[in-house]
Amino acid sequence: MEIGKFLYHKSNPIFRDKIAVEGLIVKGISETWLSDTPINGKVIFATNSEDRSKWFDDDYDDDIYRIDTSELSNKWDKDPNFDGVGIHYDSHVITFENIPLSAIELIYKGTGKSKI
Repeated sequence: MEIGKFLYHKSNPIFRDKIAVEGLIVKGISETWLSDTPINGKVIFATNSEDRSKWFDDDYDDDIYRIDTSELSNKWDKDPNFDGVGIHYDSHVITFENIPLSAIELIYKGTGKSKI
């Protein structure tokens, strides 16, 4: 799978301080995952596109991190939650490996508030 130089990850601002210390850490199933996800294990979700319209759309004003893949040796796979579904299914990726601080940059500070 071809990965761009930059990937994008969205996160609730309540995790900003923790990410600023630890980087992005793989997480297991939570209430934010699709209930019927085919993913087993802990992962980090990202979008493989510079096009903001392809980034995960949610109802909250989240932080946005840019991941510099040239700083990583992570293996990336298509997100099976979007396997052939939707217009941007080929843009979503996962990794089963942590992402260190040296490879991420907070490019947008969200409020965490609902956009609705």
